[in-house]
Amino acid sequence: MTKLIITAYVSSEHARERAEYEGKFLQIALRGREYLLFASFELHRYHNQILTRFLDDNGIAHRWFNEERLEFDCAELTIFGGGRFHIDTDARTLQLCDNSQVYGRFDERGLKEKIAAAEHPWSGFAVDIA
Repeated sequence: MTKLIITAYVSSEHARERAEYEGKFLQIALRGREYLLFASFELHRYHNQILTRFLDDNGIAHRWFNEERLEFDCAELTIFGGGRFHIDTDARTLQLCDNSQVYGRFDERGLKEKIAAAEHPWSGFAVDIA
């Protein structure tokens, strides 16, 4: 099983202030590594904004074709899809659901197991995929 890397774009102040928050996430692969990229609505409201942040962080050239369409130059990057998430830190739950209008639904096969095996801020949380 490929080790999953989880990146959370959530302001630390926001995460400390609330036990529950939600946002969107993307499931991608880059150079043989699989990633889940989470972003709270306060930071990034759209899936392509999450992708832009990841591309910036990894020095991958990209450009906005128009207000909605993002283009990038990286043959080693695959976007599987995305969705929405809801975190409840008191109940220790992570819920994944829905789909991205631009990138489609995420691939849920084996995802619970990959999340359980990954190191991330929500280790040990129950994962529900709706």
